[in-house]
Amino acid sequence: MDIQYENKVMSSFLLYIDHMICKKGNAYSNASSFFYETSQTFANLYNYSAPYKQMIVDESISGADVMSGVYLDNNFISVGQSGLNSINHVEGMVHFSSQITGSNRLSGDFSLKDFNVYLTNKPEEEVLFETKYHLRPTVNETPTGLRPDQITYPAIFLKSIAGTNTPAAFGGLDKTVIEARCIVLSESSYQLDAALSILKDMVKTTVPFIQSDLPFNALGAYTGTSYNFDTLKATKTGTDERIFIDEVNVSKNITAGGGYKNLNPDIYNGFIDFTLNEFRYPRK
Repeated sequence: MDIQYENKVMSSFLLYIDHMICKKGNAYSNASSFFYETSQTFANLYNYSAPYKQMIVDESISGADVMSGVYLDNNFISVGQSGLNSINHVEGMVHFSSQITGSNRLSGDFSLKDFNVYLTNKPEEEVLFETKYHLRPTVNETPTGLRPDQITYPAIFLKSIAGTNTPAAFGGLDKTVIEARCIVLSESSYQLDAALSILKDMVKTTVPFIQSDLPFNALGAYTGTSYNFDTLKATKTGTDERIFIDEVNVSKNITAGGGYKNLNPDIYNGFIDFTLNEFRYPRK
């Protein structure tokens, strides 16, 4: 199926939230690690993962170390060299066209986000109480790569919860309203308040539609062309290339209830509800 309007809105909104948290909050830390063989699951590529995710790929984040290559036996290689096919910063993974055998041969330097950002369609109860999350390692332990299906926190989960089209003028012009929600999971009250503050201050701003301009391959991985959110945002000057954030409402620290048994007491949580709107011609 071709991409539809709501797909465009939600994927662009995810990129906007990720950019604002990282840039306004300086919400990242520099790190390095070895990469460990994970699985051969994507397009016959050999995959090697770090013990962390997600890594910053946005070049507009000042001071961030965007990984453009890895070290193979202490020699730096870029995409296209020595079998390095691409770098998936979101998954903390590098893809090779040939197998790299032996331990501690692959390593890299990168910036690690304070908050991972995900699109989800799960009910809030499942996100809060029934999903197992993995805290990024902060102490010495036996290292291993993270699987693609492993979700780590702190994290922000974005989902669409409602929407309407209301006639606004003759000729088929409608006011499209999309209700979106962020579920924020953090390690501390301070970290939660900081993230909620940044998201709350996004009210009365616009989300640029940039999902179709991303330079990544079909795996969502970097292949040598840099991604800069600010540069792509500057090209979106038309009113049909943005959606307006009209309202933002915050609530936090939802407690367990209704028989939930798996709530981690060390996770601080909050909800941000967004009302987005745009005047458009949906039937053209």
